[in-house]
Amino acid sequence: MKVVIIEDEISCQQYLKQILLDNIAGIEIMAIIDNVPDSITRLKELKPDLVFLDVEIKLGSGFDILRSIDDRSFEVIFTTAFNTFAVDAFRCSAVDYLLKPLQINQVIEAVNKVKRTNNRTNSPDLIDKILLRLQSHSMQKNKLIIYTTEGMEFVETSDIMFSEAKGNYTDVWLSNGTKITASKKLKEIEESLPVQSFFRVHNSYIVNLDFIKKYHKGRNGYLSLLNGKGIPVAESRKEDFMEWIK
Repeated sequence: MKVVIIEDEISCQQYLKQILLDNIAGIEIMAIIDNVPDSITRLKELKPDLVFLDVEIKLGSGFDILRSIDDRSFEVIFTTAFNTFAVDAFRCSAVDYLLKPLQINQVIEAVNKVKRTNNRTNSPDLIDKILLRLQSHSMQKNKLIIYTTEGMEFVETSDIMFSEAKGNYTDVWLSNGTKITASKKLKEIEESLPVQSFFRVHNSYIVNLDFIKKYHKGRNGYLSLLNGKGIPVAESRKEDFMEWIK
C-alpha cells in the first residue's frame, strides 16, 4: 500500500510514519508533505493508495487539497485535533478520522478498515457533505468558519466588527482588536454572514450594525465605529444602506 502523509507538525509526521512502518506489512511511505500547494501538486503526481490528511495545515486546510483534485482515486484518513462538533461532522459523513494525539492501535485499525472497505472516502460529494455539516452547525451557533493559511478558526459572528478586502484575502477584525486574515475573498465572507446584522457598505468593507457609532453624511460619507475606525460608504450603496438600518 502506497501512502502519503500530509501533516505540518514534524513530531506527528515522524510518529505516524514510524507507526505505519512498524505495524503495517507492505506499506510504502511515498512522501511527507507539510502544506497545501505542494500537497495538491504531489498527490496528482504520486497517485497514492491512501492519504493521511491533517485538517489544519499550512497555507489552507485539508479540505482545500481535496477540493482541488478532481480525480481522487485514493482513500483518505483525516487526522484532527478539532473539537466535538467538527468530529461529529466526520462521524455523520461516515469518513475515517483519527483524533490527536494519535494512538497506535487506532492508526492500525483505521488502515485495516480502509483495506477491508474500498472507495469510501474518494467521493467528490463527501467533502461537500462534511463542509455543509460544519457550516450548518456554525450557522446554528452563530459562528463563522474562517479559513486561514494556518487552518480554520471558529468565531462568533457577534464578535466581528468589520471585514476588509485584501485582494484574494480578507482581514476580519474582531471586537477585541484581533485581526484574522481569511483565505477567501470578501464576497465569500459576505455570503456566510447573517444579512440582518452585516452590510457591505463599500467594495472593500462589510460592517456589523452593532458596532456602528455614527453615520457621517455628505459626498464622502463614512461610518464611525465604536473603536474609532472610519469606514467609507460607497455612493452607490448609500440608499440601500439607509434602507437597511431603518
